[in-house]
This record gives sequence, C-alpha cells and structure tokens, in this order.
Amino acid sequence: MPRAVEPVPKYRFEVLEDFEAPSTKCVTGADLSLEKLEDHDPDPQERCGLLADRYELYALAVPNCAHLALVVSLDTAQHRPWPCILHGLLSRRGQPCETGRKRAMKHLNLINPSWEPAHA
Repeated sequence: MPRAVEPVPKYRFEVLEDFEAPSTKCVTGADLSLEKLEDHDPDPQERCGLLADRYELYALAVPNCAHLALVVSLDTAQHRPWPCILHGLLSRRGQPCETGRKRAMKHLNLINPSWEPAHA
C-alpha cells in the first residue's frame, strides 16, 4: 500500500507556491520523486538529520534540476510505511538541509527541537 506524501494541511499553499516558479523540467522531476516516495524510502545519502528525535529530514536531488532540492521528512514515530511530509522545493544554493530544517520546524510547530545532523 503506497504511503501518502503530502504537506501539513495548514501549509499546503506555501508548499504549492514552491512549484509555481521552477521550469516544467524541474516540476516534472520533483513530481517523479514524489511518486517514488509513495513506495520507497529516500536515499540515505540525501539524509539531513533527525529532528525532535522523530522526523528524519531529507533534501532530495530533483532529476533534471540540479539547483533545487525536494525537502521531506519521515515521521518515524508512526508505523511503517512512515508518513512522508513534504516541506517544499528549495534552492540547493547555500545549505538546503538547514533551510529545510527551519521550514520543517515551522510546519511541524516545533520550538527548539533536538537536531542530530547526518553529516557533522
């Protein structure tokens, strides 16, 4: 059974706005990645870290779109397949994991949560 891959309902429109500006090629690549997440966990190589001892955060490469990352988190406190929360399509410039972490904190309503980065 495929898992749901969707944003937190309160932030649906914010996340959808991320998909308005990129090229069709980038949006198509992001859509393919989202479909893959319905049946597969993200690649561990793209893991950002563990947020609040519960959410595994990832900044995934988008096929045919090197400048964007698809930021998602898996809620590991739930039963498998872990729900996948979409946080947005963010720039790879700078630190996509840090930008994604801040956005995930906002979306998940977390205040000063623990953070264990994957790559120290």
